Amino acid sequence: MMSKLILLYNTIKHLKFSQLYWQVVYRTRPSTNVTEGGAHEINYQSLQFKGKSELAVKYLQNNRFCFLNLEQHFQNEINWNFMDFGKLWNYNLEYFDYLQQNDISTNEKERLIEDFYKFSISKKRKLEPYPVSLRSINIIRFVLDSNRLNADFLKFVCQELDYLSKNYEYHILGNHLLENAFALCLGGAFFNNKNWHAKAVKILQNQLSEQILKDGGHFELSPMYHQIIFYRTLELLDWYENYPKKDKKFEFFLRKIAEGMKSWLIEISFENGDIPLFNDAANGIAMKTEDLLAYATRCGVNTVDIALGESGYRTYKGKNYEIKVDVGPIGADYQPGHAHADSLSFILYSNRQPLLVEQGTSTYQIGFRRDLERSTSAHNTIVVAGKNQSEVWGGFRVGARANTTVLAETENKLVASHDGYRKLNLAHKRSFGFKDDRIEIEDFLSSEAEATAFFHLHPTRTVEKFDASTYIIDGRIKVVMVGAHDIKLEEYKFADQYNNYHIAKRLVASFSKSLNTSIHF
Repeated sequence: MMSKLILLYNTIKHLKFSQLYWQVVYRTRPSTNVTEGGAHEINYQSLQFKGKSELAVKYLQNNRFCFLNLEQHFQNEINWNFMDFGKLWNYNLEYFDYLQQNDISTNEKERLIEDFYKFSISKKRKLEPYPVSLRSINIIRFVLDSNRLNADFLKFVCQELDYLSKNYEYHILGNHLLENAFALCLGGAFFNNKNWHAKAVKILQNQLSEQILKDGGHFELSPMYHQIIFYRTLELLDWYENYPKKDKKFEFFLRKIAEGMKSWLIEISFENGDIPLFNDAANGIAMKTEDLLAYATRCGVNTVDIALGESGYRTYKGKNYEIKVDVGPIGADYQPGHAHADSLSFILYSNRQPLLVEQGTSTYQIGFRRDLERSTSAHNTIVVAGKNQSEVWGGFRVGARANTTVLAETENKLVASHDGYRKLNLAHKRSFGFKDDRIEIEDFLSSEAEATAFFHLHPTRTVEKFDASTYIIDGRIKVVMVGAHDIKLEEYKFADQYNNYHIAKRLVASFSKSLNTSIHF
């Protein structure tokens, strides 16, 4: 009981007082749903977009949907409350991202929207701010693109935005609050609601200033969520540029934010366009880097010269490799929901293809797999005494967390340490040396302990044991570990997308004080 109370205290103490206040407010408010009432005449402002989301096909026609690599066919009618695949799948069902698919007729899109609201009214379906935000943006964009501006369902969108204007997610903050503001900025402009629009602009100015770091990265430190928020910023710039009531200072502010985000995305992405799947990140969710950069170009967003810094990520290149290293904090102190216990981890590509990866993010469902993917052992770093560096728990919570310090940094060397094992009276220091043809990694514990180093190979890679301290990858890449008591080669399940697993191999080396690992290309 005492340990649970301490864990809860170490989690809550990092939250803002406003988050606690709004948690109480929202939990005691009655639920809200759309009704048949509402405005019958819509006063709208026509807006223009140049870009379109380039996402995977999610609606497969005839009431068949595929989200998170899980497909469901609703035979007779769509159950908009379908929860068999979890809440995130249901959220995707009601986001209506598929309204941007070109292979769906306008009439079919209208049918889906009308069916959703008919179901929501009859079932008194509870509104939630985050899906309302995404849905309202998608429906407004659809009616503008298709010129269906007199659609009856717009009165329900207006109701939902009115609900959203009174239910900003101040209890969560982070990317959720940004999505709320993006929706009401667009919705306020579209429905000519000055109050919605003005408040949203103010929130966007405050939150983007706080959430976008000096090096251009989003402060939740997930490259995937960075892509998502970057897209939203570009989408806003897209229509706002020709908005007749625009504030030129706000437009200038957005452009500067977008320039920093674009530059960070270029720096964090591998040469083949992949993002490193640090923290909660998976392929197939956000627009790809190349599509985002093309959209940014259409929006006239420039690139600025900013090196990776405050976000805590670093990038180095050799003759045949690229490596991304995590020497940053766990994320925003008051919103670490998408953080993993991965201090001093890294992701390595060789010849433009993944070599050493992390176990990935395949689910948000609370349980064993979610806990595993956030754990230290799922990353290319060191576990001491079988414990996580940071107390990740409850799916999206973090108690006591590791603090990382960069000790030295040059063009070919990076040294950092973290105190995530301070309860064990020791610190972990890791040194990276980067040469054209090899990487040298030195792990050092300030006192002896039972420690384990993990190196997760991508499933396309083969590995063979050469001798007690040496392994050969793909017949040409040599990994040598000096100082290990024992090295094991074991299987693990790798996920580069949600609910999409591949069997792969990882090297697991046990040591007690120091371990020197060299990777020769």
